[in-house]
Amino acid sequence: MTEIHKHGFKKLTLIENAWKILSPYIKILSEEEIKSTNGLGRFLASDIVSFIDVPHFDRSAMDGYAVQAEDTFGASPHKPIILKMIDKIEINQISSIKLNHEEAIKVATGSPIPFGANAVVKIEDTKLIDDKIEVYTPLTPEKNVSKKGEDVKKNDIIIKKFHQLRPQDITLLIACNIETIKVIKKPTVAIISTGSELVEVGSSPKIGEIIETNTHSISLFTELYGGIPIRLGIVEDDPDKIREILNKALEYDIVVFSGGTSVGERDLLPSIMEQEGKLLVHGIAMRPGSPTAIAIVKNIPVFCLPGFPVATIIGFEDFVGPTIRKMQGANILDPRPIIKATLTRGIPSKLGRRDSARVKIERINGEYFATPIRISGSGIISSLVKADGVVKIPENIEGFEKDSVVNVYLYLPISI
Repeated sequence: MTEIHKHGFKKLTLIENAWKILSPYIKILSEEEIKSTNGLGRFLASDIVSFIDVPHFDRSAMDGYAVQAEDTFGASPHKPIILKMIDKIEINQISSIKLNHEEAIKVATGSPIPFGANAVVKIEDTKLIDDKIEVYTPLTPEKNVSKKGEDVKKNDIIIKKFHQLRPQDITLLIACNIETIKVIKKPTVAIISTGSELVEVGSSPKIGEIIETNTHSISLFTELYGGIPIRLGIVEDDPDKIREILNKALEYDIVVFSGGTSVGERDLLPSIMEQEGKLLVHGIAMRPGSPTAIAIVKNIPVFCLPGFPVATIIGFEDFVGPTIRKMQGANILDPRPIIKATLTRGIPSKLGRRDSARVKIERINGEYFATPIRISGSGIISSLVKADGVVKIPENIEGFEKDSVVNVYLYLPISI
């Protein structure tokens, strides 16, 4: 029996310090090439350079008439300028006629600007009479013309390395005719629950047995944070079986255990991690989730999260999710949206410990209000379902008073 099993945690590590210990062991993964259209949410492995101008020709920004701007000087509704229409082109056509003074060519939005023209008069600022048009407004050169390279110039860096791709980014890649890109590989995350009392969903649990949920919730959160979940299932509270599944799990980039990490006699994970690798931290100043342990085994980060479902998820959001993102080069490790909200009730806390309080959000007259959810423990899964987000209470204060304005980390996807 270890000292922790005998006496519990003598001292808890602050979250910030736990990260300082862990960070040097987290390395960015290697790159892979994928189709640009499959890049949503991926992190770029290098700067992206456009090898073409966008647009790659001067084009009309309006339906109207391509003209020489100088011909329209002085035009007004009372004194229109008369031009001769000599051609008409559609969006995918090129006029073979050179436009001269006092001439016009009808164009559509996106049509190439005919040779000799330098402006486009909007169709609503004209009137067509037979083969002539009356122009009612003067134009400056390049008016209503989208110039070659106006959006992107050839050899421009259009997106920087480690940027996480959004729909608009991929749209730009396609506009620049970039078919494939290099991205950082997604981390693979081996996920295991420990506990001889656990049974799979669909079973008929006996008294004392519990349907295992944590590997499923961790798998789903892993996908949300950009990783690839590998669910290895349940392992009994047996040191040999835990070592066996650990060796299998070390084939992946990250290992996550739930359960078996507190101070009971059946909490075997921390001592096994100490024997098999390097136990970096055991016991973190957070609630829920204080029994969390972090180890490095054969250069693989291993997270041992508490077995209570809420504590598991909080531990994931504080450590595993950010590690998944850090391995892909992310600058923002916590992707959750944050809003300001006014507390409808106070939230007590203890100095020296970072608490996570679940809250319900209500919007009244354009302002957000957060109501703490009354809970009796970190095993109450329904409290997460009722909550819209989490308020983090720093270690250096004794909670928040009623009417305090706080940051609320919204659950993904946004539920309000």
